[in-house]
Amino acid sequence: MGRTPLHALIWSEEQRLYELYARGQLKLRFRPTGEAAWLAWLREVSSFAFHGKGGWLNVYQEKRSRGGAYWYAYQTKEGRTRKRYLGQTESLSLARLEETARTLLHTHKGATTTEQGMMPLSSQLAPPRLPNALVERERLLTALDGALSTPLALLSASAGWGKTTLLSVWAHRQKTQVAWLELSELDNSPTRFWVALIAALRRCPDLPANFGENVVAQVQSPQPPPFSSCLSVLLHELERDPPHPAPIVLIVDDYQVIEEPVIHQGMAFFLEHLPAHLHLILSSRVDPDLPLARLRAHGQICEIRADELRFQEGEASQFLDKMLSPPLSEEEVQRLVNRTEGWIAGLHLVALTIQKREDRTAYLETLAGSQRYLLDYVQEDILARLSPETRDFLLHTAILSRLDAAVCQAVTAAPTRAASQHMLALLERANLFLVPLDEERRTYRLHDLFREALLSVLHTSQPEMVSLLHRRAADFYEAQGQWAEAITHALAGADFSTAANLMEQTVEQFWVRGEAETMARWVLALPEPVVREHARLVLTTALYLLHPVTSSTHEQRESRHQQVRQLMARVEAALQPQANETNQEILAPRAGSAFCSEGLEVHAAEETLLHRRLRLLRAGMALYEAIAASEYERL
Repeated sequence: MGRTPLHALIWSEEQRLYELYARGQLKLRFRPTGEAAWLAWLREVSSFAFHGKGGWLNVYQEKRSRGGAYWYAYQTKEGRTRKRYLGQTESLSLARLEETARTLLHTHKGATTTEQGMMPLSSQLAPPRLPNALVERERLLTALDGALSTPLALLSASAGWGKTTLLSVWAHRQKTQVAWLELSELDNSPTRFWVALIAALRRCPDLPANFGENVVAQVQSPQPPPFSSCLSVLLHELERDPPHPAPIVLIVDDYQVIEEPVIHQGMAFFLEHLPAHLHLILSSRVDPDLPLARLRAHGQICEIRADELRFQEGEASQFLDKMLSPPLSEEEVQRLVNRTEGWIAGLHLVALTIQKREDRTAYLETLAGSQRYLLDYVQEDILARLSPETRDFLLHTAILSRLDAAVCQAVTAAPTRAASQHMLALLERANLFLVPLDEERRTYRLHDLFREALLSVLHTSQPEMVSLLHRRAADFYEAQGQWAEAITHALAGADFSTAANLMEQTVEQFWVRGEAETMARWVLALPEPVVREHARLVLTTALYLLHPVTSSTHEQRESRHQQVRQLMARVEAALQPQANETNQEILAPRAGSAFCSEGLEVHAAEETLLHRRLRLLRAGMALYEAIAASEYERL
């Protein structure tokens, strides 16, 4: 027996003739009585697969040592292969092939144990039970009804967006025949996949119990014909059983487990030749490797993604009311929806946590991605399924509020910017909580709760990387002149000297832009030794706070004056005698042993200047407070 045949001869019940396919493409047609055309083609080939009216064969021409070539038929079932002599080319008729196929098929006895061993579990062939806290989402169910007008509907979103529940609700309320297949990792083989898909279709009332039997036997044989040939047979069966078929919807859930290219190629062929009455719905955590762009261009696909799947406020309220007693207030629901961005798994996990707490309001106000349920879900259901490279990219870029190829390259030390852009595109295709911020899809952000969970994992699993990543980001943003981002990351990376130097360069710019309060918050984050070395920066910031460039309310003025008091207190603490001694010890080595006395004189002059500025600020504060209190006698 030779290699797998490249040609497949398939009986078409609709056309009442035999159709010849090569690599899935229709090449010729033969009438049962058209022997001349048939024999002319047969003389040019040495093998083909035969799918007749009542059976199937792999047919090979074999040469014998005494000379001459003869045709033999092979049929494999239940792990056993049987062989029959067919004769020479001139005597091999189409009727002879049909007779041999039927004879060999009847020779096989006993149960189809091989097929049964490959069959999916019954639980994979039925929609899952609906949850107790069910919200029937009419807007999405109506959108899914559109699946009946296109060959393909795609639900593509990462874990926890309610894809399976939505499909299950839709399937339960359909009058149309629905075939359901939930895939598992074991189905990532072409044979298992197509056997499972046929098993799902067999549950449709209009299809016979032995639907696809020939194809199952073919794909399980040691040398199966090309899958395109097998699928052609399957498609022919779908078209003829019954003669006037009712619509069928085939739902395939968890398609993301499929990584085998041969399966994707088979599905692309299946979609391209899908009968008009059959509609396919795929649910996946990542976009499948199918010709989606072509399908979009031809209006042959209906897509539902995370933006549509996320809970709206009313849906979230219904969901939480069914899980919690007493229910949350409208304000609490709104806060929770905003915090989770409508992520259903996030809402569910938060509700589980709230059930066990008495301080609901306090919990919701401090909700973060580091909460145990959320963290476990992200680690076990999302990160654990990723490659180490993808997982590290997510963890390392989680320090960024915005992601683009350039900053990701700098932070992750990727070899090229193109490599970072490729990874961002990969994450978006994988629906890994990446939200595009522009039409060109160059800038992104991570889902807030997901980002917080990533940061929690990063601090736990790779604490040594945190400072390094922030310092890389600070260096990148400084080079770009993005001072706010550079200072923020320098502070987060505990590179306080760099942060203070950047503040000294930009304090006036921030004041002119009306952002003196932002600068004050950064300055107040500096540790005591850095405040001593940059006390002039601290007092300059306080002075700018007292002289805002924009008008302000009474509350804003009070807030700024409070910051001024805090800044002044930090400098006063640094100028205490013990601080002076410490500061002299810090500064003296920098000055060098030959210039220690000169360094101390400079330090004394600097200290005098700082005290003058402090007195000026106290006077200014007293002036503003007197005017605010209308105590003009103090002026």
